[in-house]
Amino acid sequence: MPPITVQDVMRLALPAGTIIAAGAAGLAHQVSWVATPRATPPAFANLRGGEFVVVAIGALQALDDRLTLASLAERLAQVPIAAIAVLGDIQDQARTIGDALRLPLLQLPEGADVREVEREVQRLISDYEAQVERRAAQLGHVLTQRSLAGVGLNGLLETLAERTGRSLAYYSATGEVRALRARGPARVALQTLQPRGTGIMNHLGQQIWVQQLGPVPASDAGGRSFGYLALCGDTLDDWDRLAAQQGASALALELAKEQAVLAAEERLRGDFVQSVLVGAPADDKTLLQRGRELGYDLRQPHVALLCTVAEGDEGAVARASGALSAALNALGIAAPMMRRIDGALCYVPSVDRGRRAHEVAEQLRERVASDVPEALLAIGREAPTVALWPRSLREAEQALMIGRQLLGGGRVLDFGDLGVYRLLLLLRESPELWEFYRSTLAALADYDREQHGELLKTLEAFFEHNGNLARTADALHIHRNTLLYRLMRIKEISGRDTDVAEDRLALWLALKAHRVIKTLDEGGA
Repeated sequence: MPPITVQDVMRLALPAGTIIAAGAAGLAHQVSWVATPRATPPAFANLRGGEFVVVAIGALQALDDRLTLASLAERLAQVPIAAIAVLGDIQDQARTIGDALRLPLLQLPEGADVREVEREVQRLISDYEAQVERRAAQLGHVLTQRSLAGVGLNGLLETLAERTGRSLAYYSATGEVRALRARGPARVALQTLQPRGTGIMNHLGQQIWVQQLGPVPASDAGGRSFGYLALCGDTLDDWDRLAAQQGASALALELAKEQAVLAAEERLRGDFVQSVLVGAPADDKTLLQRGRELGYDLRQPHVALLCTVAEGDEGAVARASGALSAALNALGIAAPMMRRIDGALCYVPSVDRGRRAHEVAEQLRERVASDVPEALLAIGREAPTVALWPRSLREAEQALMIGRQLLGGGRVLDFGDLGVYRLLLLLRESPELWEFYRSTLAALADYDREQHGELLKTLEAFFEHNGNLARTADALHIHRNTLLYRLMRIKEISGRDTDVAEDRLALWLALKAHRVIKTLDEGGA
């Protein structure tokens, strides 16, 4: 059994709320036994040194009204004892003596039971391991009761920091610090830590015990881990490990409870969005009232926003949906939202503190991408009324389906940015569009495919630079004469001359049609 110190007694035997009133320099004193005042003078007899004394100021005065804590501390320090735990006020004179003699004076919380304190210290000295286990179980019970009382995640962390006396941090599953209770070197160590699993480690001169949140399943149905809890100090022991385990279990249960509430609210909101899309009630007042009850102002215009993951599994889709919900909350946006098989759908108010819907969508995309880099966001046009929500959704779906192929990723795919593609989308399966494409660009596409040429690429660059030959040649990294030769070949093969305005327009439009038609071949329909 390791030697018991005053610091150990503070952490493992004394009631919560005990404070160090004086003599902090003596917390490393070893404790041999526990002693309380006798019923008759002298108050203490047969002390051999190292005793942990527990006294109540009222009991001392009843024993001898001339006896003060200051005089008692001076006498007992000659033995010397390890520390004095006091129930009652500690006067300044006693504090001064405690500091001078390096004798810890520990003030017990009001209402503490001196006999119970004595028994707890005896248990610690007699069977250290059993007391550590018992104290950990008590900590688990306290955390559970606090959780039931509704203190929330921050309240549990405060309790854990208070009961352990350690610096601590809570991290998300990706290792991001979500809550921190630390100062000095411990704060720096916890801020820079990147937890990956349960265990003890040394980091920046600090010992840190990392506990994955459990013992409930480490992830929910969507595959999202609950994260990690870390306790930090100069040196850690078995009590710190057990405290971390109890704390992690309590935090996991709290997070599971919060997620269950959020899931229920999400289902309620999803049902609301689904009911609007299937068919809004005839009574608009009823719909507006239901929206207000859920925190939405349906009198505002809204824009459909889709968030999905290209070729993502169920876990990735769930993470993207969760990231979108978190981003909306972080930006303070009340947006009706529902989950879909491919991700999530929400309706963002298009008038929000003066910001345009596209700007808000870009802010959401940046936040979502920080957690789920592969996520894609697309928006439709503004729906002035709830009755037009389905139209905005169809547009967002088209922007998602076509925009990522035509415009690429790394941006919000906006139906409004599709321009002429919006017209071509309506015509992409019409015989007229195919006939136009075949008579204008098909021969060039065939030539490139057969000869591994770059005529279509050249034509794209030519239009992107508004027919400026120098800039087009620079963009293609070719000589100007090479560009002129390619333009001549385009004229010969297609029968269209880029110097003729009508032919130029036909080629430009055919290039757009080419990109739209490719979406059919690539399964974009």
